[in-house]
Amino acid sequence: MRSVQIVPFRGELLDEVVHLLQHTLHADPISRSLFVRKVLIDPNFEPEGAPVAVCDGQVVGFGLSIARRLPLEDAAPDWDRGYITLMAVHPTWQRQGIGTALLGEMEGYLRARSRKLALISPYAPNYFTPGVDVHAYSAGLQFFLKHGYQEVYRPIAMDCNLLKLRVPEWVQQREAELQAEGVTVEHYRPHLIPPLFRFLKAEFPGDWQRFARDAISRIEQGDSPTRLWIAHDGDQVLGYSHFEGERFGPIGVSQSQRGRGIGQVLMYRTLQAMRLQGLHTAFFLWSDDRTAERLYGAAGFVETRRFALLRKEL
Repeated sequence: MRSVQIVPFRGELLDEVVHLLQHTLHADPISRSLFVRKVLIDPNFEPEGAPVAVCDGQVVGFGLSIARRLPLEDAAPDWDRGYITLMAVHPTWQRQGIGTALLGEMEGYLRARSRKLALISPYAPNYFTPGVDVHAYSAGLQFFLKHGYQEVYRPIAMDCNLLKLRVPEWVQQREAELQAEGVTVEHYRPHLIPPLFRFLKAEFPGDWQRFARDAISRIEQGDSPTRLWIAHDGDQVLGYSHFEGERFGPIGVSQSQRGRGIGQVLMYRTLQAMRLQGLHTAFFLWSDDRTAERLYGAAGFVETRRFALLRKEL
């Protein structure tokens, strides 16, 4: 390997690191603002977990690993695991051992913090993608497999053309039937906050509560209440859906209430709200094939990316 130094991230390297990511991770546009929000102000970020490869003053590689220090709200503890969420080596510097050195630094960082398992890359709340894009970064996938990582499963990302969105008649009928059964599907109203968070804590503990809090905060500061949709029977919330810009989700229904069409009604309500805001596309980054076939395909979502979620015992 040429004379390359691996150093912990420093603030003065920010612009060069972001430029490297933009030049290398061609399927994932990462602005400086996004990097600051998802990396630098993450309470679990430590510079020691973000090694930078430098040669003659030039940033040629970067990696980001996270060992959670603050618990995720109401989620199961994950103190035994760490996450690798970004890795890039400049194309002209690849196949010279830099990636291996960066990975070794990150795994060493996770071991030093008593992590027994490394995952790529389902880190809430600030993952970039739920794994390695198997098409855009096929060489990266082979790199991790060569270094002892194993596939857990392959999540998919999907996009929907909102200009072609049409609500099927059966969904409208199902919503009318649900209403007759006492189930209301409506956009956010403040009186629904307590039952909403009881629902989220019981059914989807963890990062979903942050999504809801952020959305509600922005709604109360002027965003449209149609960003957030809630299905409820009186003061019992049965399902929830949300969007932020063109990003659709999360969406979920109480386990005991699935199969009633609540998820489909919430999905179409949310997509309609996005369309009425002038958005042309809805997308999400993470689903499985079964849910995609059962729920999203009927609304016009098509697969755009497929990822490999990976793990390795440290």
